[in-house]
Amino acid sequence: MDVKDLRIDANPTLVREHALAKLRAAIASGLYPPGKRLVERELCEALGVSRTSVREALRQLQAEGLIEAGPRRNISVAHVSAQDARDIYDLRALIETDAVRRLVENDDCEVIKSLQGMAKTIRKIVRKGDIPALAEQAAALYETILEGSGSRIIAETGKQLLKRVSYLRLASMSAPQRLDDGMAEWDAIIDAIVARDAKAAMSAVRSHIVNSRDTILATFEAPTKAE
Repeated sequence: MDVKDLRIDANPTLVREHALAKLRAAIASGLYPPGKRLVERELCEALGVSRTSVREALRQLQAEGLIEAGPRRNISVAHVSAQDARDIYDLRALIETDAVRRLVENDDCEVIKSLQGMAKTIRKIVRKGDIPALAEQAAALYETILEGSGSRIIAETGKQLLKRVSYLRLASMSAPQRLDDGMAEWDAIIDAIVARDAKAAMSAVRSHIVNSRDTILATFEAPTKAE
């Protein structure tokens, strides 16, 4: 993602929603990494929207924990600590295992077919090694599982957690062997869902999230070991 990709060409009715989506994507892609200061004037120019729209989008991002206010009201992309990451992934394991159990029990053929299609797309992206595209598609798969639970609360809570670690997911997927291991884990999840095996699906989801968590935590520890 590049700064030029932020610009909103049209003048949609819900400009704020478009601005919010663009800024979320910029943070998730690493265009605006943790600690990056966000200047309203620069965002207005990049997005091509009013300062009011930018401020409303920033307020929502702050409520989601993606950005934080510092001294003199400076706004920057929020840092996620190792403990934050551990807690978020542990919560994801609880929520998404229950979500996939409910999804299997709901036996919605359309949702399951959609997940199979996503898995095929992910496999193609893995072959290309396109990490940003993979992170985006993986997030879509997780969100589909959450929505497939049939619970609004589970879906909303799970998606919120996914947003908090979107940037870290890029680091996890860039780790050696993580792409191949991740693909095997996604296949295990989809195979269990297709087989309508709730227990196996829950186990596969939990294993995938725990492995992702451990990979991410290793990135926090790496600099210390190097020293």
